[in-house]
Amino acid sequence: MMMIVNADLEDPKEEITKVEEVVRTLGGEIAKTDVWGKRRLAYPIRKKQEGVYALSSFSVEPDQIVELKRLLSLRQNLMRTMIVCLDEE
Repeated sequence: MMMIVNADLEDPKEEITKVEEVVRTLGGEIAKTDVWGKRRLAYPIRKKQEGVYALSSFSVEPDQIVELKRLLSLRQNLMRTMIVCLDEE
């Protein structure tokens, strides 16, 4: 999952930790989270020019993806998310 967190936060890593906790509550397991840091956005999102990018690898049951997307959409400080499902190879 790629996520863009609001760069105006005092500690954006705290928001990333909360997102990881959402995955865990759905029975998921976080493999790795890589914070890329603050970057300029290609276009403004909610009138913001910068965001903190983070890439998280996790495993969760396929039927929980819809619920995960719903819960992440409720997070105010999460500007964008993109979940990509990988094959088990």
